[in-house]
Amino acid sequence: MRRFLALCLVLLFVGAFFASAACAAEPGSSLEQLNARLDAARATLEDVEKALADPSLNDATLKSLRERVDALPAELQDVIDRLTPRLAALQARLDELSGPAKPAGETKEAPAAPALAPAPAEAPPKKEDAVPGKGARAPTNGRALIAKASAETRPPPIPAPAPAIDSGSLATASVNAEWAEQKKLYDEVDATLKRARALSIEAKQTGLVIRARQRALFAKTLFLRTSGLFSPSLWIGALQELPYDAKVFGLLLEQRGAAVSARLRDGQFETFLATLFALLLLAAPATLLARRFSRRGAAIEAPDRFRKATAAVTTTMVTAALPIAIVAALALALDAFQLDDAILAPLGRRLSEAVTFVAVSYGLARGLLAPGLPQWRLVGLGDRLSRRLLHLAVLVGFVAAATRVLEQIAEFVQAGLPVVVLTRGVGALFIAIVFLVAVVATRRETREDDAGADREGRDWLYALRLLAWAEIAVITGALAAGYVAFANFVVLQIAWLAAVGAALYLLLAFVETGFARAFEPQTPLGRALVSGFGAQRDSLGQFAVLLSGVATLALYAFALFVALVPYGFQSGDFFGNLQTAYAGFKIGEVSISPAGMATAAALFALTYGATKALRRWLDQRLLPLTRLDMGLRHSIGASLGYAGFILAVSVALAELGLGLERLAIVAGALSVGIGFGLQSIVNNFVSGLILLWERAIRVGDWVVVGDEQGYVKRINVRSTEIETFDRATMIVPNSNLVSGVVKNWLRNDRVGRIKIAIAPHAGVDPEQIRELLLAAAKAQDALLRIPAPQVIFLAMEQTAFRFELWCFVEDVEQATRVKSDLLFDIHRRFAEAGVKISPPAPAPAVVQVMGLEPFAPRAVEAARERDYAVAGE
Repeated sequence: MRRFLALCLVLLFVGAFFASAACAAEPGSSLEQLNARLDAARATLEDVEKALADPSLNDATLKSLRERVDALPAELQDVIDRLTPRLAALQARLDELSGPAKPAGETKEAPAAPALAPAPAEAPPKKEDAVPGKGARAPTNGRALIAKASAETRPPPIPAPAPAIDSGSLATASVNAEWAEQKKLYDEVDATLKRARALSIEAKQTGLVIRARQRALFAKTLFLRTSGLFSPSLWIGALQELPYDAKVFGLLLEQRGAAVSARLRDGQFETFLATLFALLLLAAPATLLARRFSRRGAAIEAPDRFRKATAAVTTTMVTAALPIAIVAALALALDAFQLDDAILAPLGRRLSEAVTFVAVSYGLARGLLAPGLPQWRLVGLGDRLSRRLLHLAVLVGFVAAATRVLEQIAEFVQAGLPVVVLTRGVGALFIAIVFLVAVVATRRETREDDAGADREGRDWLYALRLLAWAEIAVITGALAAGYVAFANFVVLQIAWLAAVGAALYLLLAFVETGFARAFEPQTPLGRALVSGFGAQRDSLGQFAVLLSGVATLALYAFALFVALVPYGFQSGDFFGNLQTAYAGFKIGEVSISPAGMATAAALFALTYGATKALRRWLDQRLLPLTRLDMGLRHSIGASLGYAGFILAVSVALAELGLGLERLAIVAGALSVGIGFGLQSIVNNFVSGLILLWERAIRVGDWVVVGDEQGYVKRINVRSTEIETFDRATMIVPNSNLVSGVVKNWLRNDRVGRIKIAIAPHAGVDPEQIRELLLAAAKAQDALLRIPAPQVIFLAMEQTAFRFELWCFVEDVEQATRVKSDLLFDIHRRFAEAGVKISPPAPAPAVVQVMGLEPFAPRAVEAARERDYAVAGE
């Protein structure tokens, strides 16, 4: 008990300490401090607006300005949140003080002071002057915005002054004095709050302006046309400028090197060299240790997928971590000796990025392709193709990184346009040549010729060749047409997206197999969940699939964000950047452009593809682990598919500006079309929905429709597919199944009845027949004991007695086989007992005499008269 109290006291003390620290760290909330924060925001906006006046800003400057502006809305919102409750409290206090009792000396005609109306926290803006968005024109500067907000925002009603008081009433004088003080404070807080709101609107609008400038710069830079790479004038101009640029670069390096070495004094130079030497000495054993740690056992012949994924992740991390660690250690050494140089810092960062990219590319290629170890390979590629792809990945990564470094050097020496274009173009052309060499080298190879390739999986050689040819055509065509920036952009994005895709594939395999392994019943986690939390062993697989699905979704979202990082903008700006590259036109209020249509198609494909992937994951991973029957699983998947298609269409139309409210006319015309020509289609569609939700007929049911019967294989939008016992597919409209008569053998359960008709000759003993039939039924293990088999005596005819044997099977699909076995047994028992089956009665003979047709009516009439006479007697 004492320990518990002591622990509580310690926790209380720690909590009080952190609370006091938080309160101390909280920024001041006095009116003067809040106004100072607004003044700082105002100064930041003025600096940004002055900088934006320069039309030649590059992307790095715009990015820094955007970072400064993006921090302001949160800062201003904090000020607004602090002032809003304070203004409400002052309003409430003024309401209390504005209604004191009238003094005794007040005249009867003097009007009473009106009560103070509550002041709105913010006046509602006009509809056309709401928060700037599409079609709204922003104010020219911050001062105009504040003036506009102050003029259009209706000020709260000024509280009426306190009523006149008698000079002898001390209480009334005190109330009036407090009212005046509170009114003054109310005006100050209200003015500060309006100013904060106006600055917040201006900060958001300035951010939109910067985003628009970035999009315009992106489109202009990406599709800038210069001299083609194969133009002689470009090479001549670049070769003329290269010696001068190289000389400038050497002088700059010499100058900056001298400036850096001048900082090493009093033996620091020797210490710095010793540090570098120590790093080199540590690199060798670290490399050996990394290789040993990431080595995969060649003696293991068939590792499972989890071990493959774990080994691939380990190999990737260890292989990439060593060069990155060396670069980081070198950077720390430079920082420790204060050798950082502001001028050389961009070049150093670009070199670090290049080393990191090449290291990660090599690590991913080694982890996924496992050269020389086909049993550890996650992808179904052969040894020869894996080695070539490894070399190709490293070469492309190195060329892409080197191109970025050369671009930074060109920017460092302020090289001319021909040199910059040549630098980018040569890198892109070299990668195109690498792709061409790889395609030509593998043009006659097949999967069967490559040892270690997966013979049953998909053949990736054709897809890789097709992709390589497309990349070669795009890069070469852009370089020849003069769009060198676009070709360089395509090359860098190919390298980056390939790295992101490889990392995503590796992490997906590791997550999927890792969760499946972690939730096995024999693992520590599985045992803890079963014994400690009472989880069922069958539900552990469901938990693993659910968690892997959530992790997969998170990985896809993160990969999409990472894929957009090299564009230099936030992920939400990418589609806007592409839209500025194309012109469009407007029809009414709807803007139509190639970029908008492409974006809508991409959104449709992305949404519908995500829905299909979710449905496939449910059908293949989650639902098979549940106890739901096949029909209900199909209904869930089909309903999800319909909902995903409708959602994808809605998203695509919304991107084009066609909201649901704009489709009213189209819906009216469609209803007329439905009334005339599409009635049958809509009837079948609605019938399909009824079948899915009512589940009177489910996938897998044995149904009888007319003269045909079979199993329901799929319930589609318009029709249902039924596979007959002859292995034929019968297409039945859904409306026929809803409105017609359908026999479902498996609707409630799978129990079925077998009925066998027996007609022995009339001289048999019925009791003997019953005993023989019941004995044959009881001898069949597939027949149910409850309900018990029964023998029904149907009729006694002149030549035969008619019996029926009724018995039941647990699975109606086995009824035909069980009936066949039962008939064989009955035949054997009847033969042993000497019971013979009566032959069918012969058909009555009909004798027709020609030439008696004229006498037929007279004979019929005579027979009728005779019948009447007999009836009269």
